[in-house]
Amino acid sequence: MSDKRRTFTRKSRPRLDADERARLIAEIAAQSNGTVPETFDLPHVQDPTEDVQPPAQTPVEDTLPEAELLTDDSGLFDAAMMDNQPPAAPDDVHQPDAEPEAEPVSQTKSEPTAPAIGSTPAPADIWAQLGSIPVDPAHLERNLIITAGRHDPAHGAFDVLRTRLMQTLYENDWKRVAITSPTRDCGKTFTAVNLAISLSRYETNRTVLMDMDMRNPSLAQVIGAPDPGSMGNFLQGNADPSTFFKRLGRNALNIGANLAVGLNNRIEPYAAELIQDPHADAAFARMMQEMDPDVVLYDLPPALAYDDVIAFKKHFDGILMVIGGGATKAEEIHEAMRRIGEDVPLLGVVLNQAESNARLGYTYGY
Repeated sequence: MSDKRRTFTRKSRPRLDADERARLIAEIAAQSNGTVPETFDLPHVQDPTEDVQPPAQTPVEDTLPEAELLTDDSGLFDAAMMDNQPPAAPDDVHQPDAEPEAEPVSQTKSEPTAPAIGSTPAPADIWAQLGSIPVDPAHLERNLIITAGRHDPAHGAFDVLRTRLMQTLYENDWKRVAITSPTRDCGKTFTAVNLAISLSRYETNRTVLMDMDMRNPSLAQVIGAPDPGSMGNFLQGNADPSTFFKRLGRNALNIGANLAVGLNNRIEPYAAELIQDPHADAAFARMMQEMDPDVVLYDLPPALAYDDVIAFKKHFDGILMVIGGGATKAEEIHEAMRRIGEDVPLLGVVLNQAESNARLGYTYGY
């Protein structure tokens, strides 16, 4: 991945105080006919590299933001919500060497029918064939993947988000989740990766995470994956799921072997056209059929940047909207949802709130 296109940097942003946060949620409610989808406050993340005073605020195009610490009196969660766990193995209990059990291929698919591909391997066979990505705990920590090491108590908010999301998906028989934001600088990739790793600790669930921000791919760099491959090649039918997707290798972090990632190292300037190509329909259908995931997370571009999210609409069941505290305006959220369409369920609003101390981030290439 070119250093010219993506570089790590630091920036500071004013924290969204309680009054401003309440005003923003009230505006969302007013523009949503008085009804707000469940809102998740992601916690403040302690930066292990930060030991000096931050520089003066300077404009930077995008960042991996942190959020305000979730508290019991936030008005957004209660004890009953957090006690409701989906039917899965206890959280954090995972044996990295164990392979997931074989499951029957689901016969109910909402994706287009894939072309004939001969003898289709069982899902357990496909997952056993996937290559592995070496896990570097220090690299994940530098990239604020707090659900990997779980040293920062902030990871708990992602576990809450995971649980509530899975409950909603189970209740509606949904699997495919789009993660986007109205604009840049909101932390959608930060949210997608941390949520995916948290989901990997449900041993009975298979999770797929795909980098669908093809104009500005970033997942490979965030998780430290060498030779990530081309998402465009996969969507054109030039790569099989068994060779394109990879799992995170054996690790001491209890990151589950039932998380597969589809990465990208090539910018696609005609991403929307590529997504709407019939070959892409067949590629997604084949992935769903052969891998039989329980949940698929798509890291998509900002909804107001291009038409990629609209073009991708038929491939997801609902949206997690990530908004940046102190950066995102209520009218931007409203316009993003208007463009996507009122028929698409808004699964939740993830509120990332930035502290005034400097944070690690990355720039967009739009």
